[in-house]
Amino acid sequence: MHLEDAGRKLWERVTGGAHWLADSDTPTLILLCEKYDRRAGFLADLSRSEPVLYTDKGYAYPNPLVGMLSTIETEIARLFSALGLTPTDRTRMGVAEVKARNAFEEMLARRSNRE
Repeated sequence: MHLEDAGRKLWERVTGGAHWLADSDTPTLILLCEKYDRRAGFLADLSRSEPVLYTDKGYAYPNPLVGMLSTIETEIARLFSALGLTPTDRTRMGVAEVKARNAFEEMLARRSNRE
């Protein structure tokens, strides 16, 4: 498996925290990370271009990268969902998350301990 920077970082984040994934999910995760790399490439290319291009006669047309980016982001969202990497999908799958207490909850806990 060869991943570029964006895909490798995603791989590390997912494999470091998505404990519910099985070995059989590996091909899907690899595909997700490869698409993530491709998205990063599209974004880099688009940053060096314009969202609207013009023909030699001055007619405007959308940069094909915009459509390609939209398509790959839809595919990435589907793969995130298939792997349970969104809060909604984890809820649907019954994968519980432990939420750290926020500062307000910590303050209330300290206050109730003093009383």
